[in-house]
Amino acid sequence: MIETLAKELAGEIRRSREYEAYAAAREKAMADEQIAALLRRFHRLEMTVQARRMAGNEGGPEEEELKKLAELLQFSPDAAAYLMAEYSMNRLLTNTYDIIARGVGVDFSEWGR
Repeated sequence: MIETLAKELAGEIRRSREYEAYAAAREKAMADEQIAALLRRFHRLEMTVQARRMAGNEGGPEEEELKKLAELLQFSPDAAAYLMAEYSMNRLLTNTYDIIARGVGVDFSEWGR
């Protein structure tokens, strides 16, 4: 039952304007191999920086490189559009997850305290 509902929810999300904008922007950005390589590097650095922050380590060379790469990607309209669409998609998924978690009485925000 829950898996069936989850599949239905996934279908609804795939039909959302956020997902459609994300898929179109991703396809366009990834069509340029140079931009695709920069975006892959950006995402790897983003994960590294996030892991360092969670471990209580701020700064570092990765964070500086991430900032410079983000600035560089903003010069490409396709990369910038993709990153904005990705942000909107992540926000939609995070909000959906939060609604489900609150609905079953789970509050993960307390974990960060």
